[in-house]
Amino acid sequence: MRSAIKLDNVTFTYAAGNHSALRELSLDVPPGQICGVVGRAGAGKSTLCYLCTGFLPQFYNGQIAGSAHCNGQDAIQQQVANLVRHVGLVGSNPFSQISGARFTVYEEIGFGLENLGLPREEIIARIEWALDVLKLTALRDRSPYALSGGQQQRLVLAATLAMRPPVLVLDEPTAQLDPVATEELAEILRILAAQDITILFAEHQLEWTAALAERIIVLDAGRIIADGAPESTLTSQILRDRGIGWPRPASLAEQARRRGYWSVTRPLPVTLAGLMAGLGATSDDGRSPLPNQARQDTLPASLHANAPTQNHIVALEEVRFAYPSGVEALRGISLQIGAGERIALLGRNGAGKSTFVRHLNGLLTPQSGRVTVANTDAARTTVARCARHVGIVFQDIRNQLFARSVRDELRFGPRNLGYSAAQTEELVDQALRALDLTDVAAEHPYDLPPARRRLVAIAAVLAMNSSLLVLDEPTAGLDNAGIARLVALAHDIVEQGKSVLVVSHDLDFCLEALDRVVLLREGGIMLDSRWSELDGAALDILAADVGLPSSLQVIRELNLPASADLATILMQQESRAKLLPHQE
Repeated sequence: MRSAIKLDNVTFTYAAGNHSALRELSLDVPPGQICGVVGRAGAGKSTLCYLCTGFLPQFYNGQIAGSAHCNGQDAIQQQVANLVRHVGLVGSNPFSQISGARFTVYEEIGFGLENLGLPREEIIARIEWALDVLKLTALRDRSPYALSGGQQQRLVLAATLAMRPPVLVLDEPTAQLDPVATEELAEILRILAAQDITILFAEHQLEWTAALAERIIVLDAGRIIADGAPESTLTSQILRDRGIGWPRPASLAEQARRRGYWSVTRPLPVTLAGLMAGLGATSDDGRSPLPNQARQDTLPASLHANAPTQNHIVALEEVRFAYPSGVEALRGISLQIGAGERIALLGRNGAGKSTFVRHLNGLLTPQSGRVTVANTDAARTTVARCARHVGIVFQDIRNQLFARSVRDELRFGPRNLGYSAAQTEELVDQALRALDLTDVAAEHPYDLPPARRRLVAIAAVLAMNSSLLVLDEPTAGLDNAGIARLVALAHDIVEQGKSVLVVSHDLDFCLEALDRVVLLREGGIMLDSRWSELDGAALDILAADVGLPSSLQVIRELNLPASADLATILMQQESRAKLLPHQE
């Protein structure tokens, strides 16, 4: 059988690198296969994607050895312009893939097709198909730069899929997609694979990877350390030994096995469907884990909400905001954020989350209503003064990093807020320790892998010592170890009497790290509660809009009452760090 992707003994070292990003790597992917690539941040996943699409060494300079062929084309020697007919790339940062040469979503999707010289009728047909499958029809006349991060990611996917390359390479394709869009993408990719299109994707969402991929490649320090079916590969001990971790269903099943609710002879599951099927089966001693009683619409008592103080950091009163295009992003939002809160801001792509965040420090001011920061009207003060109380890390961190070293990056904020030299150094050291960056304090931020670069951006805002830390999609591109640090950070912030608000599609992280849930839908608040106080109706609203965390989904699907021993086991929010015994 011919190979869609054929790599032979490839070693690549970036021009500014001290060690090889890929090491003697060989890989053979047949046509029509869906192959997932997992590994810790910096393992070489993105480099592998760049290699397969010809970006190495043409755009990213360095030394390369070995051979790489995609759809029969030499990916090292061929020009990228010639390779686009054979292999398509969707990178982890959608903003950088928008051409800037077209004014609407419709035209942007057609831009690549025009450059292929396709007939007008075929271009139109492909654009309409891509708009439909990526749910972008309602946005067809919108500027690409007026979209949310998740909508931009869907646009880039649509533009690439419309070109219909025989080989499709995706680097963190779900990084900014909401849960519903993530599942829709999986179905699209399955359909494409059935049409003999080969799909190679790098991803940190292990559960999604397990449900989609036929084959899993595990990278560590540029080498393949495991290769096989998801069921065996993703539950291998080597993933824990190397700090990658297991999919959440496997970890939950392991906890259930310790209490006799999962047969010792039954393999650990890598998907939620497999977890629920196994939990519904009879255990080794003939006991059924599912009690014969009606479900109670309350959560297990193991979830404890943090009690906020009445001292409000930020308050929004009937805030409305519309963009010049006429899109009404916020529709009469009222919300208070007190000291000592851990808040998850949830919602579909385009729900208004990023617009909401920009009101918290005066970057945007309401067209009606009022925002107060530390009891001061945000419209009557400066962003700099708001920054003393509210620090924000945005989705796209590229515009937030500019210093020549990590330490200088972290110094910038507290210095500009007027902290003394001694206070600044203390705040910087604390932030470096909190995000495990002490070892790279002297490095240039852009010499670090993207995941650690994101942690640098978070640390830089953390060092400002603001009362409220706002993180917009902070887990995007992070591995389990990086996410574990953010979980610990969220709890530490509250212990210091401060608050954290996180915009995220990572529902498991939100359950693990945060305690209050605010759900936005079309610019309005649909739900505002604590995890521990969600009743059945609230859970139904959440499930219909963005879904539920894995544990809650299983509990509700199996109709487990809150008092059931198995429900308590599933709700034990063990830190991901505890599941990774050999971390750095």
